[in-house]
Amino acid sequence: MRRKNLLSLLNPFDELVSRKVSTINPTLPPTRKEPEKSIFTVYEYSPEGVTIQHPETAEECFKYLSTNNISWINIDGLKKSDVEKMCNYFGVHPLIAEDIYSSGQRPKMDELNHLLYSLVNMLFYNETLKTVESEQFSLILGKNFVLSFQEDASRDLFDPLRERLKVAGSKLRISGADYLYYSLIDVIVDKYFIIMERLGEKVEGLEDAITHNPDTRT
Repeated sequence: MRRKNLLSLLNPFDELVSRKVSTINPTLPPTRKEPEKSIFTVYEYSPEGVTIQHPETAEECFKYLSTNNISWINIDGLKKSDVEKMCNYFGVHPLIAEDIYSSGQRPKMDELNHLLYSLVNMLFYNETLKTVESEQFSLILGKNFVLSFQEDASRDLFDPLRERLKVAGSKLRISGADYLYYSLIDVIVDKYFIIMERLGEKVEGLEDAITHNPDTRT
């Protein structure tokens, strides 16, 4: 009981979060529910134009490895067999494939087999629970392609980027795959600042409460 009270005092946002944290066993590995299928979306583009395709299988994406255009292949839903197929065909090291599929990974960057790999966390603010939630996002940069792996298609941040791809003459359209790779990470980092502002508002509210109506909890 005393531990619970201490946790509630340390939490400036919501006592519900303290109750949740106090019941978590940190030794249990994160689990992931296997999706029924992966959702593939391919943006193939050049300065001259852009096409959008929705392949049904991983095998239908293999042709984009040898195209002269830039290809952004996004995979929603981390079905292990599809992750392995994509990684095997595009020359991704098995250790990186394992990181893509594993839950609870720390942000990292590796370069193996002439491919650049980044694992970053997308952040979302849950207005109902007053908590910050994260989703693991993996990116692989090749010579003329970018592979991106997301777990939940409903929490995608990249619609503004997709709209920029449709604009003729935009920097994204006339640049290489490396600029697309950078732009995807840039969108995620921009979201961090929005989350920080939201948490800053909560902290300011707590400071006002301490100043004008202090009690044991504040």
